[in-house]
Amino acid sequence: MKQFKIYYTSDVHGYLFPTDYIQKAPQPQGLINVAANFDKNGNTIIIDGGDMYQGSPLLQYLQTHEDTDAVTTAMNLAGYDYVTLGNHDFNFGYDQLVKHLDKLEATVVAENVTDKSGHTLYPAQIKTLENGTKVGIIGLVTDYINIWEKPAHISAINIESPLVKAAKVVKQLRDESDVVIGVYHGGYERDISTGKVVSKTTENIAWQLTELLDLDILLTGHQHGNVPPTVINGVLTLQMPNQAKLFAEINGVENKGSWQFKAETKSAGTKSCETILSALQPVQDKVENWLDQPIAQLDASIAVQPPIELAKRGNEILQWIASVQLAVSDADITLVSLNNNPSSLPQKLTLRHILQNYPFDNTLVTKRVSGKALRASLEHVASYFVISDAQLTVDPDWLIPKVEHYNYDLAFGIDYGFNVTHPVGSRVVKLQYQGQDVQDTDYFTIAMNNYRAVGGGNYHEYATAETVFSGDQPIQEMLVDYFKTHIQLPNKPKLQFFVEY
Repeated sequence: MKQFKIYYTSDVHGYLFPTDYIQKAPQPQGLINVAANFDKNGNTIIIDGGDMYQGSPLLQYLQTHEDTDAVTTAMNLAGYDYVTLGNHDFNFGYDQLVKHLDKLEATVVAENVTDKSGHTLYPAQIKTLENGTKVGIIGLVTDYINIWEKPAHISAINIESPLVKAAKVVKQLRDESDVVIGVYHGGYERDISTGKVVSKTTENIAWQLTELLDLDILLTGHQHGNVPPTVINGVLTLQMPNQAKLFAEINGVENKGSWQFKAETKSAGTKSCETILSALQPVQDKVENWLDQPIAQLDASIAVQPPIELAKRGNEILQWIASVQLAVSDADITLVSLNNNPSSLPQKLTLRHILQNYPFDNTLVTKRVSGKALRASLEHVASYFVISDAQLTVDPDWLIPKVEHYNYDLAFGIDYGFNVTHPVGSRVVKLQYQGQDVQDTDYFTIAMNNYRAVGGGNYHEYATAETVFSGDQPIQEMLVDYFKTHIQLPNKPKLQFFVEY
């Protein structure tokens, strides 16, 4: 009888320490705590599912301060064997990613990342364990990178279809391996419990992969969903939330030529790996000091409100973001997205609070958008709402399988309203600009973040609109710069918006 063990993480996003950088008290999360749970021997494989090198204040600090490669250091000390790549790992350009990977001791598997000739740069591997078990491992990443990423960042490579690229390789792995594992930085296009199709794009195709590839195990990511171990189409699959809050432990046991798998997800816990902690504590201390630098003293604090309230009325924080974006872009209209973090500000404003309220590494893009495209996009925004028990609430499709408050936009510069009793697609009941009804043939300059500008969140009309301006300065920096010439939050532009239900 043979046995092996897999430890799996995904979507760590640079959250190495037991902190979310919002609360001061330690939390049960972070790669340093996860690694304290690893018990590795010759029959153990440690795998990560991508989105390693982007997302945390620690990594934002390291983008502008020369210091250690914290993520690579942590993963090397934790003993990772294999990693695949996530879409956000390309955010600073492929050349920058390669610098990290050159120092990474784990083997990268990403079958559908190819050179311009179509040759796989990070091919599937077969690992022979101490007990002789041969484990085939193939990595795949969502091909929506081609939609989201700046073309210059991936100009030297191709991101091909995960399914097409994997089909032949998985057959070879099956012939040569005892167990075949897929590591896919993508999520599920169907509801796991019901099988209902929730997405018809190619962004997430994990269900298809279980149907069409001869896998034993499919480890997924990208959606940040807490998907417990589940068997779909005969394939054991699961998914982790982000920020290393949980990790998975999978055990394989062979008995009389048949393999059985048992898996569970576990909390990162409160114990830290001392080796990694001591190696990275000096840079973490610098990050905490950097985050606590004072920015402004506000006249009043702004309390937390639930996303549904922000979606209906906005708040002073969203108004501040709108003011900054309009001032920089000189656009007619600007879009400000919600985010998944609590939206609040204390009177003593620090950099930490700005990054909490604008956690994205976004830049500003101005598009020339027709009235027809604007209306269609607002109809998509309006699908965020649903009426339940006579109350206005968030449609579950915006929360499952991934919480997507960040795909809800408030539009500043127009006067508009929704009626949620109307069918989806016909909810915009008012749309005016400077007191005049917006016509399909009108055109406006609209400032938005770069993710929305490429159609992120299924805003296809923005993706095809003409780009008027595309900047390089992060919006986070613009928000900090605002307080170089202002001492309080702005009192305009006013949000002119209503929701009827």
